[in-house]
Amino acid sequence: MNRTLRFCGSCCCWLLTLAVGAAAITARAQEEPNAELMQMIADLVRDPQREMRALGLQQIRDEIPGEAATKRFAELLPSLPPDAQAALLEALGERGDPTARPAVLAMLASDAEPVRAAALGALGVLGTTEDVARLAEKAAGDSSLEQTAAIASLMRLRGDQIDAAIVAEATTAEPTGQSRLLNVLGRRNAKQALPLVLAAAKEAAPPVRLAALDALRLLAEPKDVADVLAVLRSAGDSECRAKAELALLAVCQRGGAACAESLAAGLSDADTDTKRVLIRALARAGGDQALQTICGQLQDNDGAVRDEAVRALSNWNDPAVADVLFSLASGDNLRHQVLAVRGLVRLADSQGDRPADTALLARIQPLAKRPAEQRLVLGALSRSDAEDALTLALPYLAGGELTDEAALAVVGIADRVSVRNATVREALQQVLETSQHSLVRQRAQEILENP
Repeated sequence: MNRTLRFCGSCCCWLLTLAVGAAAITARAQEEPNAELMQMIADLVRDPQREMRALGLQQIRDEIPGEAATKRFAELLPSLPPDAQAALLEALGERGDPTARPAVLAMLASDAEPVRAAALGALGVLGTTEDVARLAEKAAGDSSLEQTAAIASLMRLRGDQIDAAIVAEATTAEPTGQSRLLNVLGRRNAKQALPLVLAAAKEAAPPVRLAALDALRLLAEPKDVADVLAVLRSAGDSECRAKAELALLAVCQRGGAACAESLAAGLSDADTDTKRVLIRALARAGGDQALQTICGQLQDNDGAVRDEAVRALSNWNDPAVADVLFSLASGDNLRHQVLAVRGLVRLADSQGDRPADTALLARIQPLAKRPAEQRLVLGALSRSDAEDALTLALPYLAGGELTDEAALAVVGIADRVSVRNATVREALQQVLETSQHSLVRQRAQEILENP
């Protein structure tokens, strides 16, 4: 390597790039790497200047292919200071050539924790099923640096037998290690771990059980709903129960209507709290069977269960729920009336490209007796561009606390309707007569003067 270039500092990095790149082109055509090139890269990796070292590591990552080159680069490891060893281990991992694996494994015996952690990190790409046990051991260890690197590598390892090897380690691990391995299996979406996860979620000590519940949330499928429900029923404390509920909701979100039958079956012998969870899960699943099952819970003897059913129905997205909500909105229970009216307004309101359903809003309007619900109806009307929305909004101009909001809604609708006819002009005239808001009155006058 040209020593003059070597002492020029960072300003010469581009010259070194050209020199290394030219030599690399020659090296690609040879089975054995170019000795001068290899020496140049070795000098760069040993260089105390960060930018020089980075240039050499970049060549190792991307520019010099072949197993022979990998072996030569790996042979540099023992001669480097710890910080350079860690950097080279990272580069060898990113290079992805398993030829470097023996040298990487040797670095696990280093006295320097960052070097051991870097070696563990490289195994995420270079490792095999044989490395799962050592990574699992480090994942359960006390060194946070090594623990983090080992878990990351367990997440990255690829191969048909990797999941099975991790399951085997988790089966026999101590609680700390088992907890961490269960988390890894969940994040790997390792379906074959589900029997172990279900068993741990029911029977394991609290830290392992919590980890198993987190994994269950990621792994469970519609066919597992009954098992997840059994886990929920066996949960002994509030934290475990909350996580079990999250797992049930997650599988219902993924599985949709396919989960409804198992959920409905679970209601027959459930206590109040479990019924409420099942209703929430049915709402998450959706579909006709879920809707009918929730409607059935409106007749439950427990008021808390009925309230949960009404809440679920008031958030239902399918217009098929409208008749049930109208019945609830006309009933004697004020809480249920309010929830039902809000649910109906949400169904009638504009959503995306779908305009507001003014016919449905006209049916809802007489049921909205309190200002809070009337304000919701008025808000939905204000987002319409239909002339009949004006007619529905006009009664709110007759006085009361919604007058100014009604005036603003009327002006907004009038501004969007395609034809400024007599109905529009009369509505704007009422705004001028009733509104105390100067800007609203000004805009109403402008629309009247510019039809």
